[in-house]
Amino acid sequence: MATSTVKEAAAVTVEEDLRTLHLSEEILPESYRINSAKEKQLVEMADNFQRQYLLLYPDRKPLLLCPVNECGVRKFVSTTLRPTHTGFCELHSWKDCSSFVSDFLALQPLEPLTEVPSQLFSPTSVLRSQKATCFESSTLLCSLLLGLDYDAYCVSGYASREICLLDQSLQQCPLLEPQAMSVQSQTSKQEKKYGVRCQKELRSLFLLEQERKQQEAKAALLQEKELQEVNSRRVPDPLRGLRVHCWVLVLSGKRHIEENFFIDPLTGSSFPTNDDNFQGIESVWNSFNCYVNKQECSSGCRDVLFDLEDSRLWEPVFHDAISQQQLSRAVQRKREDQILGRITKLTEMFPTKFRLLRPWVSRIEVSKEDLQTRFPGGKKVTHYIKAKLERFSPAVTKDGLVSRLTTYKDLDCTEVSAVKEWYQNRSDNLEERHFNKLENSTTEHFKPRTAFGLLFHKWKALTSGTEREMRFDRPEQDGLEQRVVSPQAMEESFKDREDFLYFRHVTFGQGVSSTPCPLKTGLENLNVLKVVERFHRNTSKPANEDVAKRVFLVPEMQINLTYHLMDHRNIPSTRSITKPKEGQPFTNDMFSEFQVDRSQKPLGPLSGYRMAEELKDEEENVAVQIKASLKEVEKILDCREEEEKDLRVFSSLLEMVVAVQQKWVEGCMSKEDHLMLHQEEMEVLVPLQKLVGYNDALSSEEANSYCMSFLEKYKEKLDEHTSFLEKNLETVHQRPTYSMAAASFTHTQHF
Repeated sequence: MATSTVKEAAAVTVEEDLRTLHLSEEILPESYRINSAKEKQLVEMADNFQRQYLLLYPDRKPLLLCPVNECGVRKFVSTTLRPTHTGFCELHSWKDCSSFVSDFLALQPLEPLTEVPSQLFSPTSVLRSQKATCFESSTLLCSLLLGLDYDAYCVSGYASREICLLDQSLQQCPLLEPQAMSVQSQTSKQEKKYGVRCQKELRSLFLLEQERKQQEAKAALLQEKELQEVNSRRVPDPLRGLRVHCWVLVLSGKRHIEENFFIDPLTGSSFPTNDDNFQGIESVWNSFNCYVNKQECSSGCRDVLFDLEDSRLWEPVFHDAISQQQLSRAVQRKREDQILGRITKLTEMFPTKFRLLRPWVSRIEVSKEDLQTRFPGGKKVTHYIKAKLERFSPAVTKDGLVSRLTTYKDLDCTEVSAVKEWYQNRSDNLEERHFNKLENSTTEHFKPRTAFGLLFHKWKALTSGTEREMRFDRPEQDGLEQRVVSPQAMEESFKDREDFLYFRHVTFGQGVSSTPCPLKTGLENLNVLKVVERFHRNTSKPANEDVAKRVFLVPEMQINLTYHLMDHRNIPSTRSITKPKEGQPFTNDMFSEFQVDRSQKPLGPLSGYRMAEELKDEEENVAVQIKASLKEVEKILDCREEEEKDLRVFSSLLEMVVAVQQKWVEGCMSKEDHLMLHQEEMEVLVPLQKLVGYNDALSSEEANSYCMSFLEKYKEKLDEHTSFLEKNLETVHQRPTYSMAAASFTHTQHF
């Protein structure tokens, strides 16, 4: 009576699942709906083994051997596995497959939690519904691993509550662990035995060691306190050691696997075989046979050996069946015989062996859309200790968002400390965006080859304004690597410049206003108080003539120069120049110098005057560069606003590359068209040639009249050119570097 009730309940459950899957028996293959004669014989043999097993081990639970499928037909578990190679490079390793299965399927908990399920759907039905129990997820994962030639097995056993219920709220987020690893790697890089030795820091090593120990003690205390809080939240599990779970076992020997390990199909994570989360094993199976564990699991899986051919440790359901190891050895032996010229067949090697039937499951089809959609409903949320990880399908989000990690200050996850987002295939090449709630800052990371060569952009709100830090990758332009702008100062770092400049620090008096820069070019017109520039060593010059540091003191109208150290010298040479006011002549009091080398002659008045004039020009050039830097910051902000408004998200990397190439071609075409129009406007003969037309037959009178008109037009253009040069001659002489380029540009516009 009780048996019939259980069967009726199982049938009702199967019917409900079929309605949920929107499947009908007519659209399923015949192997799903009925059993062949050999399959019936196989089920009878498995039932006979089950009866003997329960008689010999009455204290153990029934094995999962022949559950019903989605059509209510009993099938042997090994025939439910269908080794499949998808052919996608995204599913080419066990990490790729486990990550896909854990992301693609939603968990259906077992009912009851302490019993093996009575039904086991095929991997094809599981892929359609995107819902699966741990047994069905393991079946799909094991099928994919077997198709990739891994020695993989499904494991039926017992696991911890967190593993069975997919509860990761008391685990550390894996995205937060690489930060600590990166810090360790940086410290290990610094401690190289061979390399260029840096200058010794004049600091006490004892004090540094004491400070390091204090920081480590504080960090250990905080970590211990947090661990105690986490342990206090762990509630004892009354069903410990009784919760049924299914996972995947990968044995060593194939695909360069050196050690056995477990894979949890719900999280996609790997574990060693002695992990405490796995508390016992009842049976394992692959597509060849099913093996029952005969070893004790009182201490979990620590002492379990996985030599499946040892009958003292494992009991096979079919004793005469071919095992995976036997088949591998036979294939290896056949290859050796082929090299030696012998002809052997696998059937001759196993004349009396039992061969398991082919899988009743259809070929597992994973589409490209499945790989792109990835998550059920396009989103998956995972909770960790003080963190929440949200992952999205690129087809669902409109801004290319694929992941979002939210970290919290407390274990209850009520106060947000930071939010980090990852993006893909965006038209603005944005990869990461980090919101730090504690510092009130925002950070953006970009791919190389973006507009302005921008790689990194961080801004933080201050009481006096906004501080921005930008990093660039443009060695072919000006070698700018980093720029930090605040209302009070601006810092720029350079690399591999022709003038050997590598650092510039600008101090502002009234801060950087958001209004456009003044038309006049000068440090005093840019509210600059002080400019400090540092230069690398130029070996083509003597050290006492190669400037290492240049300081412009704008209110004091003073310029200080510090030169590089000479060999075997501890003090550098210096020079100081005070600029005269308007109408004031240059005197000897305005120039001073200090030479380390006493044999070096001091500069005379004329040389000092020439140096002062050169430094005035250099100051104007520095003012132009500072103005250009401030303008570029405004352009970058405007460009980022336009990119956010006109954002495009591409479906693949190939589409993104094609779009970038098309945009580049359109830009080149527009530049060529603009250049051609500009040349036509500059050409003297174009308007007259339009009047003439392109007639080859002209009379002598017409040719003479056109020639005279051409000459008159040409003389007018020459007169305009001469007057333009006369008006701008003084400006050209005063600014030989920057202003000549600006004058030529204005001249071009004038024409």
